[in-house]
Amino acid sequence: FVDCRDLKLSQKQLCELFEDRAHLALNSGTTFGKQGEGFMRMNVGCPRETLIKALQQLEKAVNG
Repeated sequence: FVDCRDLKLSQKQLCELFEDRAHLALNSGTTFGKQGEGFMRMNVGCPRETLIKALQQLEKAVNG
């Protein structure tokens, strides 16, 4: 799980950030219950290069 609470975004805004700006498909933390609010679930079962690219996309979406 990626802890996104410091971004101070609603869960809907988090999903939009990941999908629309970072172009990543993650699971909303709330899929797993109310305690998942502010989190996104990232599956890291992939090649390292894929993970690095995804993290770079996320960094650009948050900072850019």
